[in-house]
Formats: sequence, C-alpha cells, structure tokens
Amino acid sequence: MAATTAERVAIDAGWLIAWDGTQHVAIEGGRLVYQDDRILFAGDPSDPACPAADRTIAANDKLVTPGLVNLHCIANLDAQILRSDSKAPGVPKPIAHIVDPSMPHYWDDDDLRASAEYAVVTLLKSGATSFGMVTGGAAKRWDEHEAEPYAVADAADRFGVRAWVAHFYREAVDGIHPDGVREQLWDRGRAQQGLDRAVTLIKRLRGRGNPRLTGFLFPYQAGNCSADLLQETMRQSHLLGDTHIRTHVAEYASDLTASLQRYGKPPLEWLLDIGMVGPNVCLTHAIHYRDFSEVEALARSGTSVCHCPVVNAREGDVLKSFSRYRAAGINLGIGTDTFPPDLVEEMRIGSLLCKVADGKRSAGSVAEFFHAATVGGADALGRADLGRLAAGAAADICVWTISSLRHGHGDDPMRAFVHFASGRDCDTVIVAGREVLKGGMVPGLDEEELRRRSRLAWDRYRRRLASWAGDAAEHVYPAAIPARRHEPR
Repeated sequence: MAATTAERVAIDAGWLIAWDGTQHVAIEGGRLVYQDDRILFAGDPSDPACPAADRTIAANDKLVTPGLVNLHCIANLDAQILRSDSKAPGVPKPIAHIVDPSMPHYWDDDDLRASAEYAVVTLLKSGATSFGMVTGGAAKRWDEHEAEPYAVADAADRFGVRAWVAHFYREAVDGIHPDGVREQLWDRGRAQQGLDRAVTLIKRLRGRGNPRLTGFLFPYQAGNCSADLLQETMRQSHLLGDTHIRTHVAEYASDLTASLQRYGKPPLEWLLDIGMVGPNVCLTHAIHYRDFSEVEALARSGTSVCHCPVVNAREGDVLKSFSRYRAAGINLGIGTDTFPPDLVEEMRIGSLLCKVADGKRSAGSVAEFFHAATVGGADALGRADLGRLAAGAAADICVWTISSLRHGHGDDPMRAFVHFASGRDCDTVIVAGREVLKGGMVPGLDEEELRRRSRLAWDRYRRRLASWAGDAAEHVYPAAIPARRHEPR
C-alpha cells in the first residue's frame, strides 16, 4: 500500500474531550492530531507520542469533542410541532388517502429535496456528525414516498455528513371514514412491498461506494407490525450482514394497553418473545413497561434503546428512568425525533427529567448523557470507531464556543456544555477529516435560499394536513398566542 501524502492536522483545544479506552476525560490545553479520515493522537501535547503536524487549527478558547451521534432524528419537516400544547390529537388521516394510490402524495420532488436538505443542514449545524435519519409518517400511506429516503441520502452526500437512512414500512395504518368512524387497516402485502423497497435502498446505498452512507431497516412502529413482519425483518437483516434495525415501541401509555389487549403481553416482553431483539436492534423510546424485569431482559439481549427526552416531554411523558436503564445494563443512545435537532438540548432536558423522575440530584449525570450522545449512539450503530476522540477512531470532530458570559465561568467544561450551551454554539464540524461546517456556516450553502424553499414546502405541508379536517390551517393548528399571519407567496 502506498504511503499517504495527506497533511497532518492538529487542533489545539482549550479543553479536549478524549477517550481513554473506557470513558471520556477532559484535558485542558489538549491536542488532537488527525490525518485523512483517522485520528492519530488525542491527549496532552507534551506526550512524546504526540506527532508533528503540517497545519494547526487554533481552538485554544474552545471545547473540542467527538462528533455527536443523533441516533434517531427526523429527516423531513416535522409535523409533530403543530400539536405542541394542543389538547386535541393529530388530524386523522382519511381512509381514501390510505387506500387510493391515485391520490397525490403530499410532497412533490421540490418539497422532498427542500425538506431533506433543511433537515441535514440543521442537524449538521447542531454538532451531529452521525445521524440515524427517519421520516415522519403523518402524511404517508403504509410506507413512504419511494423517492424520499433517496433525497435524504443525496442531501447527506452533498453536505458531507455520516448518515444512516431508511425506507420505513408498516402493516397497520389508522384512518377515518367520511362518516367519522375510525378504523385501523392491516395489509401484510403492502408491508412486504415497503420492506422490499427498504432492502433495495440498502443495496443501492452500498452500491454508491460512499462509506458515509448506510441503509438500515425501519419497521415504523412495532405495534403496527405483526410478529411475522418483524421476524422477516430480522431475517432480512441477517441476509444483509446483520444490518441495523430500528423501530418505535412503547412510546405512549396507549401502546402498552394495546399490546396487552392484542397479545396479552406488554410490548417489550412481546418483542423479546418473538426474537425482535439483539445487538443490531435499537428500540426508540421504550418508556412504558409493566414490570422493570422487561428492561432487564432487554439488557441481557444486547438490544439498545434510543431515548428522545424532548419529544416525550412534549407529550407529558418521561422515561423512568435513564439512570435506571443504564444501571440495568442497557446501551442508551440519544435522539431528537422532532425539531429542533439539538442534542445538547436533549442532554440537558433529559438530565433534568431524570432527576425529577428519580427524585434525586445525582441522577441523570452529565457523564451519563454525554456518553449516550456519543459512544452509546455509536455502539448502537455497530461503530466502535465513532463517538470517541482516540487514536484509530474516525476523524469526526466538533469544536464548540463555550466562553461567553452565558456559559458561566468555565471551571468545568462539560457541565458548562451540557447545562448552559446549545447546538447554536457549534463552530466547526469535521467529518472523516473534512471540515463541513466552518464558523457555524456550511461552505457554499445559501442559507436564505434554503430557508425560503423549506418555508414554502412547510406551508404547503401544513395546509394539506389541515385540509383533512376541512378547515384552514390557522384554525386546525392555531398559533401559540393570537397572531396576524402573512402567508408566504
């Protein structure tokens, strides 16, 4: 193999969060050296093992961390925020929209591209270098618009990020008839069609030859899938080399009730019984159980859990508790699953909610949540080279500004980061050794133009969803306070 000619780049940090093999450690005045897409050194610059560099990035007043891993994030414009503070459930989906393939999708190609680019850019600007990207199901039929995950992959490729992308599928969809009667429709054939498309996506992404793009399998909600479909998902995963699997489960108290009625078992126990568990499986939410022994059994299976504190809190719910799951041996990652895709906010709110849930100040520590937002997410994805700043790890790096008055006195960089900072404090993002965010900006991107395109797509989306209720969007989704709105042109 020919010797590399790429330059060695050093980052001199105010504080460097390095990995010592078992945990993150904060090194004041630390130095990071990388070459190509790999880290050569992370530690004290006086260490004899610290290699010389061809170029140095001065970050002496900044915090340098591994790139964050947003394990479960929305890859399109997020309709969930329309229901924030609402007393009513979401607008029900008309049965005709579900069963009639001639009815138009609620996204056209321009909307898909604008939505995907907006999602990727806002994730990147919040300091995530790896994303487990899923799309929302509010306007979908059994599976999603076939072009949507490809638009997401194209956006991730364009902006240089590391993305896991899926085509979701499900067996059951809830809808409403014109007379107001609600019905849950089940169709194994439509679910299989979605699974086939998901497998095709994985193979096509592999064929692109871009190591930063990976496909995974995403049965949308475990409760809307049969045992047969989930077991077929596990079989397909094995055929694809034990590719990653993700699903929503036990997100709401109603999920627990429905599982007990349908299977006579709580959802986590049901998944354990049918074999929808293992090191390549990650369950998003998993906050409702009948007995904590279900969580302990999940830990023994090697299954990961993705915790999304903000979206749970918006529904008036909380995991009970993050620290208890950790103590049981669950590998926990952190996701956003809503807008904004700010993992720093998720860590802070998650930490506070855990303290409330456990009723003690020591619960939900900074160390626990930062581990989940880096190493935990990386391990769930099967990537022991991500989420860590150590020799041999991928050169996925974030540089944060935490030196203003609002960040406190800086005596403890990680406490300041998790409790006082936000994704807006991200200054530089490096993915696979390439700077993809500089000074908080994506090189070559016209942010105002992206904002204009995504705003038009969002307005069309909001009005189309509201049309299901036969009313104007401002009535179906009223403003937080009385507002006089100018609709975009």
